[in-house]
Amino acid sequence: MKQIGVFFVQLGFVIAVTALAWFNVAAAVIAMCAVILVVIAGRLGSLVEFSFGPLKAKVERNLSESEQLIEDLKALSVVQARAVNAASVSTGRFASGDDWVFQSVKRIEKSLRAIGVSEDDLLDARQDFVKLTIGDAASAALGGPRVPLHLAPEAVAEWHDRDSTNREDPDSIETYLKKWSELNEERKLRIADMRWMIEHGDVRDRDQYMRAHTEVPWPDA
Repeated sequence: MKQIGVFFVQLGFVIAVTALAWFNVAAAVIAMCAVILVVIAGRLGSLVEFSFGPLKAKVERNLSESEQLIEDLKALSVVQARAVNAASVSTGRFASGDDWVFQSVKRIEKSLRAIGVSEDDLLDARQDFVKLTIGDAASAALGGPRVPLHLAPEAVAEWHDRDSTNREDPDSIETYLKKWSELNEERKLRIADMRWMIEHGDVRDRDQYMRAHTEVPWPDA
């Protein structure tokens, strides 16, 4: 019966912290850390009996369990961060015309680093954000939603096909723009941004993020 009660307490904590992460990831991280400290404090209470010898193994086991709890909560925080990042970038990147999504992702990463999350886990947490930003940069380089009607029908047909099948391939986009003599400096910059984001698995700074959401118009736009 006691184990069932403990299970429901743990389940309630996971649900509560997950819900809190949607509103304030830093607060969620603090909540998790607070619980970690309480658990460790409880485990360390056994050290009072450490000098008796027979309890040494129990204390070491308890400390090991506390360390595992910390790692488990770090993993949970990464899952929460990825969910929050994906939801933010999917629903809000075009809503306000500013960099609030970028700033939100960076604040989350700062909170995760503060609790010792690895760089590989940070890469995982932001991968949806980076993937969508690369796609946005590709769209910006190709004029956004505006069809290049000033080009030949073949170019327009290729633009439609490329928009749906090669959105995240900077080499393919560059080849298309060169082919139809539309590779200006602004488009080159978006393509360079795409290559940087693909190579580093990140968005370098605010300027790079904002360029991805500022389309380069066609000559007749």
